[in-house]
Amino acid sequence: MQPRIRSFPLPTLCLHHDHSYHQLVIALSGSAEFEIAGYGGRVDAMHGCLVPSGETHFYEGLGKNQHVVMDFPLHTAAHELERLFDRPRYFTADSSLRLLLGFLDKEQKLWQESADAVEGMSKVFLGSLYQRLFEQPLALPSPKGRLDLVKLEVYIQQHLSEPLPVTRLAEVACVSPGHFHALFREATGTTPGQYLTQARLERAQDLLRETRFSMSVIAEKVGFSSQSSLTHAFRRYLGRTPAEFRKIH
Repeated sequence: MQPRIRSFPLPTLCLHHDHSYHQLVIALSGSAEFEIAGYGGRVDAMHGCLVPSGETHFYEGLGKNQHVVMDFPLHTAAHELERLFDRPRYFTADSSLRLLLGFLDKEQKLWQESADAVEGMSKVFLGSLYQRLFEQPLALPSPKGRLDLVKLEVYIQQHLSEPLPVTRLAEVACVSPGHFHALFREATGTTPGQYLTQARLERAQDLLRETRFSMSVIAEKVGFSSQSSLTHAFRRYLGRTPAEFRKIH
């Protein structure tokens, strides 16, 4: 097969399949939930996923969305790029990758009509992603007494629906729970609990705006123990209930 680029909304119900080619998915707008080989993640304007051939994956669009899907044969023209698909991956798109994605979007007519354009554009995007994942200079260890906040943020966003006690976050950061709490507050100006609540509320606001999920489903997806807990947090931090927020937006 030849490389293929498509742009379409993902359905807002949970589906799953596998296919005999590699695939890259990233959002132009909106978002989706993915699970590949038991590894769940969020695909949105800043995060994409790489699905190796033959891997069964579950996916669900969240409200109004538009995603770019690139399909690749098992043996790409640039053989080293196949390393991208040696296992399922989620990746973060920096500003340069977003510019490339914006260019792809604006040139839809070109890649819809020209196989050569598809091959060239997809190869540039894959090559840029490969460089970011595998060819970055080795990162220096974090200075003693510092937290890798980027690593923590990615972990939190990927596991937001789960309980995230300080002990679990400290394990990710490779420090003791007591030390983690102090370092986190020093780095962010807030406690881990307050930070998590804010992250959960921000995700809840996205779901209220973009989906028709019930309040109880949203509460579960963002890690609140119940609908009443979600409502209480909304009132306390945002001054209104989730229902009032949805009605306004």
